[in-house]
Amino acid sequence: MKSRAGEAPPQEIPGEEAAPAGAAAADELTGRWSPARLVRTCVASPEASSSFGPVVAAEAQERRFYQARQAFVADGAAYNGSIHAGYFRDFEPVVDLLHVLCYLYSSATAVGADEPGGWRPYRARMPACCQGRVAEVPVELDRWPERLGEPPAGEARSAEERHDPRRLVAEARSYLRNNEARVDYPSYRREGLPTTSRPVECRVGEFNARVKGKQKHWTRPGGAESILQLRAAVLSEDERLGRFFTNRPGRPFRKRPTGDKRSEPQPVQTAA
Repeated sequence: MKSRAGEAPPQEIPGEEAAPAGAAAADELTGRWSPARLVRTCVASPEASSSFGPVVAAEAQERRFYQARQAFVADGAAYNGSIHAGYFRDFEPVVDLLHVLCYLYSSATAVGADEPGGWRPYRARMPACCQGRVAEVPVELDRWPERLGEPPAGEARSAEERHDPRRLVAEARSYLRNNEARVDYPSYRREGLPTTSRPVECRVGEFNARVKGKQKHWTRPGGAESILQLRAAVLSEDERLGRFFTNRPGRPFRKRPTGDKRSEPQPVQTAA
């Protein structure tokens, strides 16, 4: 789920000392609007959004997200959009600003003769995206197919096809147009809502490191599901992994409370 996990926070570094009082005072003086995280919990699954959506909603219900100030921050993909429409309709939908800028940069560098040539149009269009005027950018990109041509049909199968300038420009135009209603970043900042899914994205890499790679092949979907559940428990900060190992059925060394009749020695019965 790419949404604020209990209010999107600044990332914490394990072992880092707490910020000095002067830093907190500086935040107050500068009017810092970013909310602070209380606790992080994770859920994950390789299943489709129709199956994963209820899992995300159950976690949000457990965390009482439905009673809090709400935002659903995601990367704008249809997968996340279907979860929002089905279970988080009352949440403010926010497309991750960094994803918007990535599409903008890839399209700008695709049509530039070199990297500096792509950097200039990117810098020129970036303020419009940051100010919520994303609708202006696809209008400019509409002129490029006349020069480059239409993108090839079908799905890209190689790195060369994925980096085809015609395909990159078409993807940026489609992405920005489909998400025009979810990019009012000035309004989100005024309301104290997050504008990026960075706290979630930084955990996605930790999930991927465990289940993706050249030497990892999942021929049994149930195995990947189990590993993801375990990984989510490890990354969560509510001690759910410890509770599971303490209370799971069939644990041979589970301590039973004093007075449990099952822990008392039973008389031995013998046949006459």
